[in-house]
This record gives sequence, structure tokens and C-alpha cells, in this order.
Amino acid sequence: MLYTRPLAAILISIPLLLSGCSSTAPIDSPEQATVVDNKTTPAKPAAANVNPAAAAAYQQALAAVKQGNNTQATRLLTDMMKDYPKLSGPPTNLGLIYFRAGDLDRAEASFQKALSLNSGNAVAHQHMGIIYRHQGKFAQSEQAYLAAIKSQPDYANAHLNMAILYDIYLIKLSNALRHYEKYQSLQATEDNTVKKWIIGLKRRLKVSK
Repeated sequence: MLYTRPLAAILISIPLLLSGCSSTAPIDSPEQATVVDNKTTPAKPAAANVNPAAAAAYQQALAAVKQGNNTQATRLLTDMMKDYPKLSGPPTNLGLIYFRAGDLDRAEASFQKALSLNSGNAVAHQHMGIIYRHQGKFAQSEQAYLAAIKSQPDYANAHLNMAILYDIYLIKLSNALRHYEKYQSLQATEDNTVKKWIIGLKRRLKVSK
């Protein structure tokens, strides 16, 4: 997870690569598995019907991602999008690769493609929220985070990004507090940085009353 003090321009995301305590897994199913911080939940049952050849190709692409070989991973995922155009996992992971590289235009196109295939793709909605925030489209960012949370209510980073949007950009402090606290409740160990933000936000709310 990447974040700084909330008064800065922030991009909080789910990092793609498996390295260190701030990392998380890519999407593990060629349809769509949902990601919660450093854990990946099982894919939806429909994923069991994925063509075995597609599943094998997808695992090869994920291996390249986990090894940090983004060039190979990008090629494999792009090929999968051509060979298996109805699967949302490949464009989602491709979007994550572009997002991590800072290529937000390509990331946006990939996430939008994933959402056209699976409107409940929480990871794609979450990252679209970050992209919209970066573009100054705060209302669209809010809707994207809400969609991610609706699809996956325990998606911690979506709650954190939503809280920051409300706190810094939309100035909806009560809403921000609710999402900060929800994010904190989903942590195995309390996030000390967010703890400080919550304390500061409660002081601001008290002053504003």
C-alpha cells in the first residue's frame, strides 16, 4: 500500500508485485478473484468453467507478473485478451501493470475493458477511482469507489481511498471518518498512520460543530 499524509496529493493503490510487506497478489482467476489487501479470496464459482487452456495460459502470465517480468506478462495477457475475449482477469491485471508503471491512459483503457466484461470487478472500480481522482473528476471517483465497495464490502483499500477523497477533496468529514474507521476495522494490525488521521479528523469535526 502506498500513502503519505492526507494533506498531500495521494494515490493509494494495491501494488501489483509480490515483494515486501506492502505487496499483494494479482488477480488469481482468469475471470475475476477479489483482492483484499494482502489476501486473495477464491474466485467466483463461474471461474471453475474456464477453459483449461485459458487457465494454464493465465497461470503462466501470473508467474511472469510475480517474477517482475512485466514485458512478458504484458505480452501474455494481451494474447489472452485476443484468445479469450470474455475473461475479465487478463485486462484487469494488464491495467494493474500499466497503473504501477504510471501509464494511466493505458491503465484506464484496460480497467474499462475489464468492467465491460464484469461490472462487479471491484479491483477495476477501485483503480478507476484513483485514476478519476488524479484527473480531478471527484464525483466520478466517488462513484467508482462506491461501486468497488458495493461489489466487495470488505475491500479495505477502497474504503481508505474513499475516506481520503471525502476528507481532502469533497470535504465530507463525517463520511470520511466512517470509511477511515471501516478501513481500520479490516486491518489485522492497527494502521498507526490512519489512526493519527482519525484523531485529527475527529478534532476537526468537533471544532466544526
